[in-house]
Amino acid sequence: MLSFVLTDINDRKYTLYRPLSVSLLSSADAPADSLRAVFLVDKIDEPLYLVEALDDNECVFFGEIDSEIHSLSDKGTLLTLTARSRAAVLLDNEAYPQKYCSPSMPLLMQRHFIPLGFSKFVGSADAFSGELDITKGMSEWEVLESFCKRFLNTSPKITRDGVIDISGSESSEAIFLNTDSCLSVNRSIFRSSLMSELRLRARRSGGYEYPIYSALAEKVRVRRRRFMNTADNGRSVNDAKTLTEVSERRYRKTEILINGRLPAKLGTRLFLDGQDTGESIREIRYTLDSKGERTMIVTEGAAECN
Repeated sequence: MLSFVLTDINDRKYTLYRPLSVSLLSSADAPADSLRAVFLVDKIDEPLYLVEALDDNECVFFGEIDSEIHSLSDKGTLLTLTARSRAAVLLDNEAYPQKYCSPSMPLLMQRHFIPLGFSKFVGSADAFSGELDITKGMSEWEVLESFCKRFLNTSPKITRDGVIDISGSESSEAIFLNTDSCLSVNRSIFRSSLMSELRLRARRSGGYEYPIYSALAEKVRVRRRRFMNTADNGRSVNDAKTLTEVSERRYRKTEILINGRLPAKLGTRLFLDGQDTGESIREIRYTLDSKGERTMIVTEGAAECN
């Protein structure tokens, strides 16, 4: 079972071992993990600031507390916390509007991310030709995401120890499960997610001349054509390719519920009953309540379902 270290605004630490309930969500579609936990506590004098969840000595969550509620009950004082992981700092801070010529990650670190407590990054340190336009209302996360998308064709991640990862590297890990040891296994196919053909208008003087085809859609006999104007709306050919890849990835989904806490990571490849499913973990939901510990993993993949 997880233990929790809470830190108040004066850096006093409280270690709690037996939460009444916990909900911990990690999703590839959300930059920050989210935590909700309820504890039976003695008196806490100052507002809380940080929460760290540990499995033995391994950190499984670290972030700033969004809210704390102290409630009196017949059992004593109940403390309810909600928190988000380190990426929330980038989501919550608005970036200074400006324009960069030949932007680089070291420059963005110095101007945007080091002041918010991020000291390291993994990935290219090159300066790129072109401009990065930061408009009013953009969050610091949108600055990071925009830089990665335009110049690196990657999606950024924040590791649990606060490192900004812009490398685009995928997890090489795998997880092996047997259906007879799972509480439930639900496998779904979404033909409606697929596009068989995406036609691009890449030049202002031209038409929709450039097609992108989906081999998966052809294999499973889906016919669905779409059009994208990349000449006038700021989108690129890479955006079109990403859209096609996402539509294929969402073709298959598996939801697996197991007893206990599964120490898995997003992006981990799923092997079920010894077979490679072609799917990777997109979401992990850990819960603890009066019924015990449960983990739900959600995987997606582009391979045809057997």
